[in-house]
Amino acid sequence: MNATAAILSSDQRKRLRVDPFNVTVNYQGFAFREIFARLPAGVIADDLKEPDLWKNVQQGNKALRKFDRVVIVSFDESWLAESYVENATGEMAVLAKPRIVNFSERMEKLFSDGTYSVRWTGAGYDVVRLRDEAKMTDVFANAALAERALANLYPRRA
Repeated sequence: MNATAAILSSDQRKRLRVDPFNVTVNYQGFAFREIFARLPAGVIADDLKEPDLWKNVQQGNKALRKFDRVVIVSFDESWLAESYVENATGEMAVLAKPRIVNFSERMEKLFSDGTYSVRWTGAGYDVVRLRDEAKMTDVFANAALAERALANLYPRRA
């Protein structure tokens, strides 16, 4: 579990919603679909019990339907859940008991020099200043590009 998930209050947790931009229809058959969804930061596996988590998704063209198979990945990619939609309306979706798969700890350690740090954003890598968590760069496709951007934050010798 990541650190931000631990510090959110229960009221803040209830306001978390899956962004429809992070939902992809992987396969659409005649009877059901297979959906891939990436959760926002702060969502834990227990939050999958909350039907309101899917409210924003249910109001668009990627709305979950009964019997859809859903693969859900946590923001930090430390776990995923596989489930089926038990019931769905325009406001919520109820998932059947999800099967949680925990991944081993991240193999690569992201670079940090004590002032700046490379961070996973859920869609790529960026650089943050450690003292105030200010975002210093755009999002990059891989950690190596983010490390290069981190090095470019320092002045060059003449």
